[in-house]
Amino acid sequence: MPAASSDEWSYNAGVIVARLPIFLRRTIRISLLALHLAWGVTLAGLAFPLFSPAQRDRLIMTWSQRLLRVLGVQAHVAAAPSLPGGALLVCNHVSWLDIYLIYAAQRVHFVSKSEVRAWPVAGWLAHKTGTLFLERGRRADTARVNAEMRVLMQSGAWVAVFPEGTTSDGRGLRRFLPSLLQPAVELNCPIVPAALRYRTLGNEYSAAPAYIDEMSMWQSFRQIIGEPGLIAELHFGEPILPTGHRRDLAAQAEAATAHLLGLRISAGASADTEQRTPADPPA
Repeated sequence: MPAASSDEWSYNAGVIVARLPIFLRRTIRISLLALHLAWGVTLAGLAFPLFSPAQRDRLIMTWSQRLLRVLGVQAHVAAAPSLPGGALLVCNHVSWLDIYLIYAAQRVHFVSKSEVRAWPVAGWLAHKTGTLFLERGRRADTARVNAEMRVLMQSGAWVAVFPEGTTSDGRGLRRFLPSLLQPAVELNCPIVPAALRYRTLGNEYSAAPAYIDEMSMWQSFRQIIGEPGLIAELHFGEPILPTGHRRDLAAQAEAATAHLLGLRISAGASADTEQRTPADPPA
C-alpha cells in the first residue's frame, strides 16, 4: 500500500475510533497495542542483531510513530536541527509519551530513571533501544551515566535528557538541573533545546498525558487511551554552543524551552517551584 494511502487509512481509522464510546475505544486501542508491542519485541529480540545501526534507528523511529497512532495521538513534530556530530537534547517532561514523540522526530539515546528498567515490556524495549538508566540521588551513578553519554556523543549520537528531573502537568516549567549537561561541556557538543505539549482534538490544553503525583502507569495509560484523541507537538530551538559553565548553560536551555512553550519567568519564583507561567504563544 502506498505511503499516502496508508496515512489516509490510519487517519480515517483514528476518526472512527475517536467517535466510539469510551469502553470500545479503550478495547480497540488495547488490542492494537498488544499487536504493536509484539511486533516491537520481535524486532528488538530477533531482527535488531541482523540490521545495521542506521536500519535500527529507522525502525525505532517508525515503530514509535505507529505507536502514537495506535494510542490515538497525532504527532505534529518539527524537523530537528541538522548537525554534523553528536548533540545533547534537553526537553520539558510531561509523560512517558514524550519518549516516543521525540523518537518520532529524532533518533536519540535517552537517560531515564532506573525504575523504568523494571517496567514490563516497556523497560526491556527501552534497554534494547539504548536507554541509559540512572539511579537518581547517587552521585557515583551520575558520573557513570555521564561517562556513557560522552562515549555516545563522541560517536556522533544524540543523547536526550529531561533536566527538570521529574514530570509536570505541561502548563509550567521547572528549573533545569545542570548535572547531566556536563558531558556536552567537556566534548563541546551543541545542546539542542526542545519543547513538547499535548492538546485535545479541539486544540485546547490536555492534562490526560500528564504522568504526575502518585499516578500508576496503568492509570496513565487508561487515561490516554480513553481520550477521543490527542495532538502532540514537538518543536526544536537553535542549538546552544557549550561555552560557559553547565549552570549557565542549563539556564540558557531552560529559557529557550520556555520561549518555545510561550512561557515567561515569574518574578521571584522559588527554585523548587515551577518558574514559568503561561504567556501568549510564540508565533
